[in-house]
Amino acid sequence: MKAVILAAGRGKRLYPYTKYIPKCLLDIGGETILEHQINHIRDCGIDEVVIVVGFGFEKVENFLRNYDGLGMRIKTLYNPFYQTTNSLISLWIARGDMDEDIVIMNGDDVYEYEVLEQVLRVRDEKICLPIKRKSSYEEEDMKVVTQYGKIVEIGKTLTNRPFAESVGIRVFRDTGVELIKRAIEEEMRTEGAEKKWYVSAIHRLIKKGYKVKSLDIKELFWMDVDYPSDLFRARIHADKLIKKPYEERILRVVETSQ
Repeated sequence: MKAVILAAGRGKRLYPYTKYIPKCLLDIGGETILEHQINHIRDCGIDEVVIVVGFGFEKVENFLRNYDGLGMRIKTLYNPFYQTTNSLISLWIARGDMDEDIVIMNGDDVYEYEVLEQVLRVRDEKICLPIKRKSSYEEEDMKVVTQYGKIVEIGKTLTNRPFAESVGIRVFRDTGVELIKRAIEEEMRTEGAEKKWYVSAIHRLIKKGYKVKSLDIKELFWMDVDYPSDLFRARIHADKLIKKPYEERILRVVETSQ
């Protein structure tokens, strides 16, 4: 399996913190967001990571040269259009590396190790998207509507209730990899493709009738860092990003499944 991290964005909403530093290199509890992600990926048994970079790519690549990722194969791909595009373009740039089962995440996802561990444990589904239910939702949240354990709608402008938020860590296995690659290519040929998130490709698959499995992460911690207030909140919860002992993780899985 391979991990793809989309980390090309400018992060303007996080100014002044991202004036010179890309979002993925912001510090959370003594480690960068990217370091937390790669550590979790490694600890889940994945040894190959593809990172799509853009703004501040020199800083990201310098960080990676100094990262002690023993046994990890890490490569970067450059999105030269990062200033005017969204994640669909970045994932399209990475399509040549989507040649086996993959987990895709955004470069600003901050989460507990168990979130990735649980979604990777779902091995009998071609496409799996974790979700999180909240008491209220923001306009910027990527929302989903679920039915019988699968996602039937996804988008930021959904008005149907009840819905949940799509967690930005998504797994594609077997034929699901080819399906998402084909959907990305189809989305690239539509008007305004440069402004689309790659979730539009998942939406396309849903509308065609393909099954997209939902996985409720319940009380596990996950968030994306878009604004300074998000950064402060992530730093407050930095202790949640430390991998817990195996016995404690198993106990927590049992508790959340009851």
